[in-house]
Amino acid sequence: MKTFIDLLRDVLDHELVDANGVRCGSVDEIAFEQRAGAAPQVAALLVGPGAWTPRLPALFGVLAARVFGGEVVRIPWTEVAEIGEVIKLRSSAGSLGLGELDRKAWKWLKRLPKS
Repeated sequence: MKTFIDLLRDVLDHELVDANGVRCGSVDEIAFEQRAGAAPQVAALLVGPGAWTPRLPALFGVLAARVFGGEVVRIPWTEVAEIGEVIKLRSSAGSLGLGELDRKAWKWLKRLPKS
């Protein structure tokens, strides 16, 4: 079993790849849950600016939240298929709610000349 430090090293800030091989962000935070009398367990991976902006100093956090938004996508730990150089997921990015910002941005970017 991985220790807490191993888990942080092997998962936090690693790239996520969905079941179709599509890159869909990186792990910004890890959510834990603890039941009475039991050791903490990993509950989910958190992805999105709402997961990392709170770690910034107050003023920068407020500015970053205004620029990037506060969205957080919670990926249940059961969706993690493999931990390696990248974190492979069992489902598609779309079904997990990942990549929505990229898809919205693409709608605007594809209108630009030479895009």
